[in-house]
Amino acid sequence: MKTGSLALAAAVITAAGGSLVYQYATGGCASCATAGLRGQARIARSSAQPDRPAQPDEFHRVQRPGSVDLEAEYDLSDLRIPKDEIHTLLPRDAIPALTDPKRQDAREADWLHDDGRVIVVRVNGEVLGVPLAVLDWHEIVNTTVGGEPIAATYCPLCDSATVFSRRIELPGEADAAPAAVVLEFGVSGALYNSNVLMYDRRDRGLWSQLGMQAVSGPLAGTVLDMLPVEVIPFAQFKAAYPKAQIVSNETGYQRDYGHSPYESYFARDGLMVPVKGVGDALPRKTRGVGVATDERAWFVPEELCRDGYTLSTPQGDVILASDDGGVRVQSAPQGTRTAQTFYYSWSAFYPNTTVVR
Repeated sequence: MKTGSLALAAAVITAAGGSLVYQYATGGCASCATAGLRGQARIARSSAQPDRPAQPDEFHRVQRPGSVDLEAEYDLSDLRIPKDEIHTLLPRDAIPALTDPKRQDAREADWLHDDGRVIVVRVNGEVLGVPLAVLDWHEIVNTTVGGEPIAATYCPLCDSATVFSRRIELPGEADAAPAAVVLEFGVSGALYNSNVLMYDRRDRGLWSQLGMQAVSGPLAGTVLDMLPVEVIPFAQFKAAYPKAQIVSNETGYQRDYGHSPYESYFARDGLMVPVKGVGDALPRKTRGVGVATDERAWFVPEELCRDGYTLSTPQGDVILASDDGGVRVQSAPQGTRTAQTFYYSWSAFYPNTTVVR
């Protein structure tokens, strides 16, 4: 993994009555430098702007100077989401996704606090922990667990965590059987419904994390094969999986993995960018489990899962739990897609979602 000198950059984003500094880092970006975007890697709120709820008629598309040019960088053919609702904030790969990062024994990871949140990836008897402390700065980890190529992803703006297989079946021609390909995902620099848009390095098509499918390019409409998501405190991870490994903080990038740059954002109700179609059934940053099938969607608040909760779906039961670390999908039927997320973004993606009380 390339180390080299790193230039830290920041883009000031004004939305919904507040100013935030959205941090990111690159290995040196001419467009960032010319746009005057260099600054400290942190999030801070301007004290001059009070927080207030965004109103539907306040929606506007955010396009920051020096950010990614969608038409030039990606294959937008067969685009499945409104182009005029895609915010462009950063250059492509300004938030650098990790591929096959170093791992270390969990019991030796003294850099990660016991209350640090960890995504648990369990495949074919192998367990890997992916700390959100790493994903705060990288958002996507492409790796292999139990022989299966997977991606563990996190969008801090939505507190949305997902795990999915990177093995995608390509449509076969005529009577030919479908062929499989393993994709590698990067961070596009764009958001839809305040949620990260990923891209695949093979075709440069866009993929939605919470939409859980390709939204442009030759694979548009391809639904991701999701693994049940689990987010737990690191202390609990070490107790449950004493021989497991986690993704190391030795990533090849200079980041403060002991500090979250999103503390200010999490402490307030305000959003970083405007979002259309946010539901009003719950406070916007209510954390919970989003569950989707091809026909229906549900949102189960985290608090409801504290003592365990079983969600009955036409495909079968989804067994849920939660604690201070986040939510745990203990089991889910094949074809059921799950994510930890804030309510506001899930409701925008799935406007007919059923909020479970």
